[in-house]
Amino acid sequence: MKKLLLLLLIATSAMAGGSDPVSQAVAFNKWYVDQIDKNNFPITDDKTIDKYVTAATMQKLRRTQDPDYDGVFYSADFFLKAQDIGEDWPGHVTAIAGDTDPICVNVYVAFGEKQNHIVSDCMVKENGSWKVQSVTSLQFTRNL
Repeated sequence: MKKLLLLLLIATSAMAGGSDPVSQAVAFNKWYVDQIDKNNFPITDDKTIDKYVTAATMQKLRRTQDPDYDGVFYSADFFLKAQDIGEDWPGHVTAIAGDTDPICVNVYVAFGEKQNHIVSDCMVKENGSWKVQSVTSLQFTRNL
């Protein structure tokens, strides 16, 4: 059922014109993992990330790099929701499902050969291109 929904999202987006949110989410995450693997910091190193992430989100993230910033700092990478990448993440980034809500198209992206780390990219259209607006981790720890 999840694969059918994913195919439906891609087909619907293709008919609407332009790139689809699923392909764009995968392209972004492959590129981003590759940058982190090379010890690059995409938020500040250059502007390539701007073609994948909304302007409002990038403005907020870049503001956190200001020496005078006194807001909340993240304990994990904003886009990966992890402190480090897995050894097998480069080359193993896959969209496993997707759904839509009134805010965005949620694309569920799995990392690693065993797909044991999953995030949901909230994708929105900005200036005709699908971009990441926010990311949520889908890994939960239960305390019993």
